Amino acid sequence: MKLYLSIIVAAMLIIGGCGGNGNAPANGDKAATGSAASPSPTASAETKPEVRVVSTVNGDVSIPAQPERIAATYYVGELAALGIKPAGTSTRLLPDQSPNLSEFTSGSADIGQFPPNKEAIVALEPDLILATDFDEVDYVDYSKIAPTVIIPWSADDVWAKLRAVAELLDKKEEAEVYISGYEEKAIAAREAVKGHVAEGETVSVIRFFGSSIRVYGGRDVGHAFYEGLKLGMPAAIEAEVAKNPNFTSTEDISLENIPDYSADRIFVLVTDEEGDRAYKEAQKLAIWSNLSAVKDGKVYELPAKIWFNYDPISVQVTLDEAVKLLTEGAKS
Repeated sequence: MKLYLSIIVAAMLIIGGCGGNGNAPANGDKAATGSAASPSPTASAETKPEVRVVSTVNGDVSIPAQPERIAATYYVGELAALGIKPAGTSTRLLPDQSPNLSEFTSGSADIGQFPPNKEAIVALEPDLILATDFDEVDYVDYSKIAPTVIIPWSADDVWAKLRAVAELLDKKEEAEVYISGYEEKAIAAREAVKGHVAEGETVSVIRFFGSSIRVYGGRDVGHAFYEGLKLGMPAAIEAEVAKNPNFTSTEDISLENIPDYSADRIFVLVTDEEGDRAYKEAQKLAIWSNLSAVKDGKVYELPAKIWFNYDPISVQVTLDEAVKLLTEGAKS
């Protein structure tokens, strides 16, 4: 008799379970028309893990799947392009020194210059520390504060750096959308300068700093002109880029070598007081005044705070500035 009753109870439980499943389509329909913030039971089961393991130069590191308080000693422009504002960053990247990034760093804590202030980072209570290899971060030391990822600074272009940060944060799709947006903007910029820049005109980008003079290729300061606007390079720079696509700039050159890098237009960047004095002295010399760009009044001075930044946000800003310079003619 007990066995018989057990069989009946089991059968009723099975029938009850099937009846519950019969309501699933109605629940599914309701979830499909409801708020995306209220996931269905299936969606909950597929929620991403809270921690991701990423491969870095220091081995595998476990980081939050969605970090909320990033202390970034660098790569703030890359974070901004991905829609992320750092909890804190270095003095060099805060609004006063990097106005291009002010919208994305206003309110971020100052964690000092290189090396960053360890106590300031601790006070932030970050859930991720993002650094590069030239800012003197001691990985072992900083990883005791929070998961720390060091992405080495490389000669790769601005988009390779963005993709590296995007891969770390699982935001590769956002990176590609941003890059596509820049390319569309660059096409419009090229159209805007037509009629202002003659076919085949070349431009040269020269930096004075300390006692040094360097000439740039398509990375860094040269990006807006050579990658964005696709303007011509001096033959000497073109030869360097042919040998090394990641060419950033020459080594230090002497003033006597500047004619080798002359172009129809010259853009000058001065990044410190000593460099400013050197540039002013150069302007007094025949070797400078005899350059065709100088004679034609086509020398432009670039403000360092705007131009001496190479990140996804800054290349948008400098592209706009380059168009203004070439269409409005604000020369030095």
